[in-house]
Amino acid sequence: MNYSDSARIKSVLQNSWMIHTDKVEDANIVIFDTCSVRQKSEDKIWWILKEIPKDKKIWITWCMVWHNLKLKKLNNKDEKMKHVDKWNFLQAIKTKDPEVLWLERMDNVKIDETKEYVMINYCFDPLFHKMNMAFPNLELFFRIDDLWFLPKILLSLWYYVKPDIEVTNEYTWIASQWANMNFSETSKTAFIPIQTGCSQFCSYCIVPYARWTEKNRSVDEVLSEIQKLVNQWAEEITLLGQIVNKHTEFTKILKETLKIKGIKWLRYTSPYPTYYNDEILAMHESEEILCPHIHAPVQAGSDTVLKKMFRWYTSDQYKQFIDSIRNLKRPISITSDVIVWFSDETDEDFAKTLELVEYSKFDMIYMWIYSPRPWTYGANKYQDNVPTEIKKQRWWLLNTMLNKISLENNQSELGQIKTVMVMSIDGLKAIWYTENMKHISFKVNENTKVWNFEKVKVTKVIALKLEWEIVS
Repeated sequence: MNYSDSARIKSVLQNSWMIHTDKVEDANIVIFDTCSVRQKSEDKIWWILKEIPKDKKIWITWCMVWHNLKLKKLNNKDEKMKHVDKWNFLQAIKTKDPEVLWLERMDNVKIDETKEYVMINYCFDPLFHKMNMAFPNLELFFRIDDLWFLPKILLSLWYYVKPDIEVTNEYTWIASQWANMNFSETSKTAFIPIQTGCSQFCSYCIVPYARWTEKNRSVDEVLSEIQKLVNQWAEEITLLGQIVNKHTEFTKILKETLKIKGIKWLRYTSPYPTYYNDEILAMHESEEILCPHIHAPVQAGSDTVLKKMFRWYTSDQYKQFIDSIRNLKRPISITSDVIVWFSDETDEDFAKTLELVEYSKFDMIYMWIYSPRPWTYGANKYQDNVPTEIKKQRWWLLNTMLNKISLENNQSELGQIKTVMVMSIDGLKAIWYTENMKHISFKVNENTKVWNFEKVKVTKVIALKLEWEIVS
């Protein structure tokens, strides 16, 4: 989702006659498109900001900004704001000409409840104030939902910009206006949001508070964006949603996307186990373009922990879902997310997670250190009371099991001919990924280029990685 949002930011600014660069040293403005799913994600921003030269302007958007909105400034106890519904500031703006609001300028602003406002900077105090004190070159905090109004925001910051295309109020429509929606100039992968936000409210998850509640895009809008990007440059399409298969017309979107000529690979992320149906799984079996990979977050193997997390399935139901994938005639790679030390998780609870992982035979697990996030039910009601040493021990046990399972799974790949796409080149080594989302590496040659598709033969397997030789 962050890649998709960054591409949209790039497009809006290019439409305003700015030039994109991948190198910080060549930039006047450095933009951070942030994530808040863990505290570590926000902590990394602070460390990276220290490396930005003081002569570069810094802008920050998305999750880190949103969930720090100063709602207590927008309540009935504040005389200047007493007639303003605080939630109005969290909704999509309907007017084409909102006012830019800086709360530190309240003496100069008369709040009108009939108007709409784009909120920036000190509206997100105290975070903006704290960061601006540490980094005086921090110029702008803005919500990604207000991206269309970025030119108007820049005018309030004394930039001279004159967009080529008139703005509207829906940031997901940006791609239907321009074709340069690839974040990297050589990319062939397009990330297409079919849904923003989330209404699931898992007890540990900040997403509903950082990206607001679930909103689905129309099928026609999604297909129009995909068709335009495929016509221009895209060969791999990844459909995005916090719970992507919860979209009421997800099955239809898959079917219609598969009809678009020019797509070589189709993916989606991140689904939820109980929102699958037999028709979707059947497409994984029969449609070659739909990649043989399913990312199925489980988070824990204990029913007690799953209940506390507000994950509305049991471990047995999840195993049945795994069985339905394994019963397909086409081999499907399965990856997952696991939080291995949620509040009050006992050794017995964790043993059930290990048992479920062993049963599921995941090819990869993204193991998250539980981080209580502001606003969430878990942060308000539960204690983060698993000792650090136990967390480290459980991480090691899970990682050891993952490496064992991954090596066993990868043995079946040995000698196979696979299609791969180059993801990056580092010196003499290229990192590629396969249609079933396994990383694969080998030395580059003079014909190796980023985002190329190649046919390769797997010649060596290790845990979490394959090695190969090009098939001539």
